[in-house]
Amino acid sequence: MHWPRGLAVKLAIVFLILGLVPMATVGIIASYVAERTMAEAYIENFVERVARDAAINLDTMLRSSRRNIDLLGASSSMRQNVIALYAYQREERGYAQAIADIQSDLNDTVEILGTVDLLAVVDLDGRILVTSNLARSPVSTGRLGGLPAGPRPLWSDESSNPLEGRRDLVERAWWREARESTSSDIDWGLEALVLEQYGYPPFGDDATDQPDALRERNAEAYAFGFTRAIHQPDDVAGTLGPQAILVAFFNWTAVQAFLDNINSEFQNQHEQYRSGYTFLFGRDFDTVIAHRYRQLYGTSLIRDHGQEGLRQAIEQSPRRSGHHYYTYRVGKVAGFAPVATTGWEIGFGINESDYLEATRRMRDLMLVIGLIVAGLIVLFIAVTSRRITRPITNLIKQSNEIARGNLDARVETSSRDEIGLLGDSFNKMAEDLKASNKRLVQAEKTAAWREMARQVAHEIKNPLTPIKLSAQLVERAWDDRHPDFEAILKESVRNIVGQSESLRKIASEFSNFAAFPKRDPRPCRIVALARDCVRSYENRASSGVEIRFESFLDEDIEILVDEDEIRRVFYNVFNNAFEAMPEGGLLSVSLFRLEKDEGPTLDIRIKDTGRGIAAEMTERLFEPYFTTRSSGTGLGLAICKKTIEGYGGTVAIRSEEGKGTTVCIELPLDRLRPKPTADGDAAEPVS
Repeated sequence: MHWPRGLAVKLAIVFLILGLVPMATVGIIASYVAERTMAEAYIENFVERVARDAAINLDTMLRSSRRNIDLLGASSSMRQNVIALYAYQREERGYAQAIADIQSDLNDTVEILGTVDLLAVVDLDGRILVTSNLARSPVSTGRLGGLPAGPRPLWSDESSNPLEGRRDLVERAWWREARESTSSDIDWGLEALVLEQYGYPPFGDDATDQPDALRERNAEAYAFGFTRAIHQPDDVAGTLGPQAILVAFFNWTAVQAFLDNINSEFQNQHEQYRSGYTFLFGRDFDTVIAHRYRQLYGTSLIRDHGQEGLRQAIEQSPRRSGHHYYTYRVGKVAGFAPVATTGWEIGFGINESDYLEATRRMRDLMLVIGLIVAGLIVLFIAVTSRRITRPITNLIKQSNEIARGNLDARVETSSRDEIGLLGDSFNKMAEDLKASNKRLVQAEKTAAWREMARQVAHEIKNPLTPIKLSAQLVERAWDDRHPDFEAILKESVRNIVGQSESLRKIASEFSNFAAFPKRDPRPCRIVALARDCVRSYENRASSGVEIRFESFLDEDIEILVDEDEIRRVFYNVFNNAFEAMPEGGLLSVSLFRLEKDEGPTLDIRIKDTGRGIAAEMTERLFEPYFTTRSSGTGLGLAICKKTIEGYGGTVAIRSEEGKGTTVCIELPLDRLRPKPTADGDAAEPVS
């Protein structure tokens, strides 16, 4: 396939390059700079700020919850009642009253805060003394529904507490710190005491046919909390050590709902960042403890999600605040900040497609503008190229006329620009070329006639000398009354006749070479013709030349040629071969059929064992008037070449001095007309 390469196409390419390349370059640079600028100057600060604000707000909420627990644990009524528990026996009325007062304070706190699942007062040995027995207000984030509306008791028998006296809490990881400090945190996780009383389902969906790893976790089943040491009422806090520990288990929906609210508000305020959402990691910066996809609860950032780089960025950032680029299904950037109260790490992530959307819109806009500009350029070229290319097309057309020999071709010029000057130059060149051609033709004719005259004079001079000598010999013999006058007369006449025949032959050869061949093509049996030409030379036995003939063709095969022309070709080649073997030798004539790429070919090989020809002279043997003999016109082989090529064939000579010469004649076999034999088979080779 060849693409058009006209001037209009080239102009279009040039204009498109000049128009689009700068615009594309500017667009690419602008897009790159915009992306880099937005990423460095805006997006990074943006995600860090959102994460930091979320961390501050979450920390404020957690501090408020902790402060409420601290106030409850430090209240005088709580401290007085805890002292009463140690002052009275279990069966005494004062003990029961203290238990009732503490439980009332705990239930009031549960009802006021609304996010507390369970409050418990625990002695220093980890034995539960008293707990709240009022269920928290319902807050549901699962699909199965939440708790029944309104306060309700956790157990039906208010006189008995199923948790009283249990020592489960000493097995918790946070218990040691709670016993040794005034206040401490209870990290995120599942709490058996809470689950037993509330019966929270572990999953927030009903897809029981799915593997547990793919199911949505129920946020209500998880808890976090705080502890507060309860001191004696009349000492300074912390100097004499605690008398008991207040333990508060908050439902995880408080934290998850906080993150969900941030996500919802963010979506409403920043529609261009639809993919933005918050997530929360535990104190190890690896465990996902809050996420908009509940299936990810408890998964590992490194082990399950392959985000070791994000964890390292959190650990290595000053004050655990910063940002990080990573890929999780798609390219993302996340800001992160610590939650001071609990040591958790809150993050906020945005997809790359969102924060680069503005620059990509700008890039697409520039692309559309570029295409519009390209269309206008093409339209402009379509309108103007015809005017530009018409004189050039005309110039090309007239140049082809000149190439075909029409020296009268001219171009019309109507402009005075460079193309008009080119047309004037072309017309002047055509005039000069026509004049030069006339002079050249005349010079060639003169040279040809001069050369022809020289050759004719040279060739005629050779026979004229013996004719003159023979005539003079007859004249002297007559004058001298020579006794052998009759013999001298006969010999001289014979010599004169022979030289006259040579003159006739010379004239005939010049005539044949100069004239167009008047052919009479007829079907000719090439094998029989070649054999007949060979037999006409077999009577020269005295020359000492042995003749061999062999054919690998069907005897009846015919070739459409002028028989006399082909016969003269054979005679010319045979004569040259005999003259090359004055002391005798071998002349071989062979006929073959060859299969070539261009089709089947008739191959004729005529080989002699004569003196051969030098390699540098072989190439000139077919030139008119060139000969290696002392006599002859030098036209024989030139006529042979002209004849063979007239039939679409080729003739070549291979020779080596001292070893002989081979003439190779090839004719296309499509000129052959084979005749089948009687039994349908090809004839056997003839030799």
